Amino acid sequence: MTVRIASGAGFWGDYPDATGRLLAHGEFDYLQLEYLAEVTMGILARLQESGRPGYATDFVDIVAEEYVDALLDREITVVTNAGGVAPTACAERVQELAADRGRDPTVATVTGEEVTAQLDELRADPGLPNIETGAAFPETVEPQVAVAYAGAFPIAEALDRGADIVITGRVADPALTLGPLLHEFEWQADDYDRLAAGTVAGHLIECGTQVTGGNFLGDWRDLSFANLGYPIAEVEPSGAFTVTKPPDTGGAVTTETVSEQLVYEIGDPSAYLTPDVTADFTSVRLEDLGDDAVRVEGVTGTAPPEDYKATVHYPNGFKLAGELLYSRPDALEKARRAASILEDRIETLGLDVDETHADYIGHDGAHGPAAPDREPYNEIMLRFAARGPSRDDLRRLGMEFAPLSMAGPPSVTGLTDGGGRRRRRSSTRGRHSSRGTRSSPR
Repeated sequence: MTVRIASGAGFWGDYPDATGRLLAHGEFDYLQLEYLAEVTMGILARLQESGRPGYATDFVDIVAEEYVDALLDREITVVTNAGGVAPTACAERVQELAADRGRDPTVATVTGEEVTAQLDELRADPGLPNIETGAAFPETVEPQVAVAYAGAFPIAEALDRGADIVITGRVADPALTLGPLLHEFEWQADDYDRLAAGTVAGHLIECGTQVTGGNFLGDWRDLSFANLGYPIAEVEPSGAFTVTKPPDTGGAVTTETVSEQLVYEIGDPSAYLTPDVTADFTSVRLEDLGDDAVRVEGVTGTAPPEDYKATVHYPNGFKLAGELLYSRPDALEKARRAASILEDRIETLGLDVDETHADYIGHDGAHGPAAPDREPYNEIMLRFAARGPSRDDLRRLGMEFAPLSMAGPPSVTGLTDGGGRRRRRSSTRGRHSSRGTRSSPR
């Protein structure tokens, strides 16, 4: 027996027809849809504050609207974190859309990951240390929303109770894969090697086409990116699994594409931390089976950490960014002089600016200090950004860009101004209370 789990979204804004591509070309038992990045939670909370949906509308407006009949007819179970900060509202809307089609799926929600109301308690005991610096969470900050990363067992519970669609909020990304495997294979909480294997499977397919050739650093010139195939993990009860993609789709699944995704955003490769298990990615063995199939086995794991990770989102002033395009000769020198003029104007005007940053796109926009300092460049785009507590001061700084067309270095075009925009910050914290995490069928 194997369980086939397909990934139809790697982020909010992925191809809207990805589910349709999988349905047209692939055979699978579960469809997972991953929509949430750290910054997304703050965006969704802000949208909800303004009266708009606090969930990933792509899922409701596209997947639930266009594909629910096909998914139900083929008995494909959907597991998604599209609920964002409003899983219940998302589930209610999905239920309404299904009812309009004469369908009545069992839609379950996994909630309890939002810990905003517990922050005062958590600040005091046991505290909220920054996961990177260890610094305590500022007492003066008023968070907009705080969410912890829940695990896979509530998803499994929802499936145990007969859910056709499971909608979660912020869960660890691999939990969208591990949850169905817990349900199907009845793995236990201390079966660490299998939990680690399911976590690796989830990690490999969570970013969608990144494991099938998208964003691939290897022989990308040899790949077809038209109709890029979305991945499917075929998992065995032992935890061994095969990563593949539907036939007649673009891209490739090779040990190289799988290896690149394996080391993507993992921190310590010997201790990949989740709420369910600590997975050792260095134990992974890959075998290229040919025909866009790579077998993964040998994964080991140990007990999960005692602390959970949470992200805390809070207002942190305003920001602006503007651009100026300089052409040769001496394009980089011109762009640097323009940035220095803007710095001088901040000081001359006495603007309250906390920080500035200049990127010279075409020179160091991607590589930063590692970029070689050489001319000539055909053209350089200066992107000048600033942040600070005063919207008015940043708006005033935004008025300094256009004058550089006549009062700055020559050969400039592409002028923009900044305009102060509210800046939101996400702070990753290393502890939270998991009380209240639960699944409830609707």
